[in-house]
Amino acid sequence: MFSLRHLVFFLPAAIGLLAQEAETPHQTLQKAKALGLSDAVIDQAEPLLEHAIAGWQDRDPRNPEYAETLTLLGMMHQHEADLDIQALRTTVEPLYKHALNVYRRSLTDPDPDKLALTLELEAAVLNAIGEVEDATPLSERALAIRKERVREMQAGAPQIPAAFKPGDGVTAPKLINKAEPGPTDAARFLKINGTVSLRFVVDEHGVPQDIALVHSLGYGLDEKAVETLRTWRFQPGTSDNLQVATIATIDMIFSVR
Repeated sequence: MFSLRHLVFFLPAAIGLLAQEAETPHQTLQKAKALGLSDAVIDQAEPLLEHAIAGWQDRDPRNPEYAETLTLLGMMHQHEADLDIQALRTTVEPLYKHALNVYRRSLTDPDPDKLALTLELEAAVLNAIGEVEDATPLSERALAIRKERVREMQAGAPQIPAAFKPGDGVTAPKLINKAEPGPTDAARFLKINGTVSLRFVVDEHGVPQDIALVHSLGYGLDEKAVETLRTWRFQPGTSDNLQVATIATIDMIFSVR
C-alpha cells in the first residue's frame, strides 16, 4: 500500500527528474561548459553533452549551439581515444562531421572562432585516419578564418605606410620586454604543441604593428600569439642613427605536456 511516507520519500526525486526534463539544451550545454575541459570532469560532462544533443535533435537541429555541443563531445571522445585510429574513426570524426553539417544548415551565422575550431578538429582527425584529401579544404577554410580574425583584432590600430627591411645600413629591432603566451583551453586539453609564425612591423616607438599570420597552429593559438605580441616592446631599428619602422618576424612556441 502506497502511504504518505512513501510519497514524501519519492517526491524530491520526482521533482528533480521533472526539473531535468524541463531544462533546455542551452542550459544543459552551459552546465557542461562551466565544468571546463579536464580529465577530472569528463565523466560529469559527457552525460550532460549527450543530454543536450538529444534536446537539440528534438527541438532545434539547426542551432549553432547544437554544433558546439557536438564539437565539445567530440573533444571529450578524442581526448579519451588518444591515438586509437579506430576510435577516432568511429566515435570522434562523425561528431565533428555532424557539427559542420549543423553549421552549414544553420539559419544564423556561426561564431567564426567556434567554426574554425571544429574545422581544425575535423581536419586533424581526417589526417590522422589517412583521409588527407578531405582534410585539406577544411584546413584552408580554418586558416582563412584565423587570418581574418587576426586582421579584426587590429582594427583601429595605426597603419604603417612604409617600413624598412633590416640590412644595408638598417639595424634590426631588439626585443626588450616580452611575456610568454599561454595555451587555450582546447589546446591544453588536447595537448596541441607547435609554432605560430608572425610577420609584423616594429614602429619607431618600438611597438609591434601590422601583424600578419604566416604560419597558423589553430585552436585559438594564433590569436593568443597576436595578443601576446602586442604587449611586447622593442628597441626600434635605426637608419642613419634615426629610429625607423622595420619589418620583423617571430616564432611563438606553444608547448603543452
